[in-house]
Amino acid sequence: MADDVAINVEDVYFTYPDGHDVLRGVSCRLRQGEKVALIGPNGAGKSTFMSLLNGVELPSRGRVSVSGMDVKKDTLTAVRRKVGIVFQDPDDQLFCPTVFDDVAFGPLNLGLPPNEIHARVTESLALVGLTGFEARSSFHLSFGERKRLALAAVLSYQPDILVFDEPSTNMDPLNRRRLISWLQSSERTMLLCTHDLDIALDVCSRCIVLVDGVVVADGPSKEILYDRKLLEANNLELPLALMTHELLHEKLRSGEMDGEHRRIIESFLHAHRHSHGPDQHEHVHLHVHPHGHEHLHDHPHGDHVHHLEYGGHDHAPGVAEDGEAKPGAQIRYVPVSKKK
Repeated sequence: MADDVAINVEDVYFTYPDGHDVLRGVSCRLRQGEKVALIGPNGAGKSTFMSLLNGVELPSRGRVSVSGMDVKKDTLTAVRRKVGIVFQDPDDQLFCPTVFDDVAFGPLNLGLPPNEIHARVTESLALVGLTGFEARSSFHLSFGERKRLALAAVLSYQPDILVFDEPSTNMDPLNRRRLISWLQSSERTMLLCTHDLDIALDVCSRCIVLVDGVVVADGPSKEILYDRKLLEANNLELPLALMTHELLHEKLRSGEMDGEHRRIIESFLHAHRHSHGPDQHEHVHLHVHPHGHEHLHDHPHGDHVHHLEYGGHDHAPGVAEDGEAKPGAQIRYVPVSKKK
């Protein structure tokens, strides 16, 4: 196995004791430092897939490995030091009387000396913006604060891989933006299991679409998340940012507005792709501009392009005007397995 493979899942099946097949021949790999979104409708098997990565569940058939180490009963302690899971509900992870105790619990169980435990607690709370909360009761925090505390509790034992179950659920806009900024800046390997396709577009360079326990597509986020036909065929919708962009373009096309409202819409109806981080991950921002559509941007770095696939100036490579991937797009569509 290549040294840069963080997670390797090979032909994995999972069946509950009642005989219900949840995963049916799932295979995928995550490279070190890669940020991947696992998306799909309710009941697709995302939570079960997530639980296999640190041995909460073990596959009925197939193989799961983390950094070259098979996930099985006699490796669970080592695997769980590699993979940290941040659950959807922070109260599933928080149980100590104070914030400090919750974050210190992991390092304490690793047998670290007191000075190292204190250092890790301080660093982890600083990373999530909770410095100064050490003496507070975890259960007197807001939901968003508890979500960040749950992340700090996982970060404190310094796992190489972070797995998030619906990371943005029930977060207010400010804390959601703070979380997204942290996820974007982190260099850890990440898997985000989420229905929030906007956070997938903002954070992840790659998407895996899981439907009825089968991977139906695996490719760049900037192509999968623009593919309306693929998403709607699997009970998903375009990210809200792209839906808004499309609706505003339709408003402009219809012409059913006065000149002032048309000018306001035109002034900010630009979606730009930006590259960030060592992997040159690209995602969409909507920007305000004091000018109309007839301008040309002059960018000295040469890597700033329009991404106006809904009737604008330019199109993402491999994406057609209707949002469907062209033949050259790097999306891997996976045939549905018929094996049982």
